[in-house]
Amino acid sequence: VPDIIALAATIHSDGIVDVPGAAGTGVFAVATTNVGLGGSVTVSADTGSAALPVSLLLCQTNPATGQCLTAPAPTVTTAIGAQATPTFAVFVTGAGALPFDPATNRVFVRFQDAAPQMCGGASVVVTRGATSVAVRTQ
Repeated sequence: VPDIIALAATIHSDGIVDVPGAAGTGVFAVATTNVGLGGSVTVSADTGSAALPVSLLLCQTNPATGQCLTAPAPTVTTAIGAQATPTFAVFVTGAGALPFDPATNRVFVRFQDAAPQMCGGASVVVTRGATSVAVRTQ
């Protein structure tokens, strides 16, 4: 199965995505490497168990230029080959103030696939890699 190592990179290299103002958009990048077998994964962004006033979109990017390969969307499904190193951009748009609380206010990027259950039941979603950054408004 895919085994994704993901590393987030923020603009100030501090692990924090800053949203300019209550309705602005902040951005961060995610670099990956697949140390497992190739396969199809769905990449998504969320705020975990915290209900934060943000909307999240992402896209797969050209590693050389950082340009989105397609329009940003809530999820991206892509084939990631063994030893492949795809990159992604995550766009965080505010809908209110977010205080600096890095333990609670976070954006998670998850790499998941559907795996059959051991007993032959329906497929379940399995996380194959993840990373996160703190988020705040400025």
